[in-house]
Amino acid sequence: MLTKDFEPQMLIQSFKSFSAQAEPVLHIHDKDSYELALTTVSFLFDKASDSKDDPTNDLITLLARAIERYELKQRDIRAYDIKASALDDGVSTLKLLMDNYHLKTSDFEKEIGKKSLVSMILNGKRSLTKQHIERLAARFGISPALFFKASS
Repeated sequence: MLTKDFEPQMLIQSFKSFSAQAEPVLHIHDKDSYELALTTVSFLFDKASDSKDDPTNDLITLLARAIERYELKQRDIRAYDIKASALDDGVSTLKLLMDNYHLKTSDFEKEIGKKSLVSMILNGKRSLTKQHIERLAARFGISPALFFKASS
């Protein structure tokens, strides 16, 4: 039930102002905004009271959720990098193509062969041949070099 004093337009204006000011710490996209969010939460901890009614506590919760989302995303990226670095570059590229184009092992009959062969390649039991790579590169319009490790 709305109270007599409640003005939705004022709420919208206040929220827009809050969003503009809080954007760097609510939508964390890089290490700098992450560090800013951590510093801001630390500052808010010092200012917050133990009262459940203190709106500073709600703000701390909001920022903590933004920090958690960023940290989980970073953890997922690191886990993916570790997993991908362990893969053969040809397999890694093939898996990336499969993910990006929503393809199954049965979708490569013209380029590689039967789905059992594709599965063996994905599981590291067989390797992509030069002919497989040439056909895959032609199909997806990519360089065959993507299937090989870059020399350091």
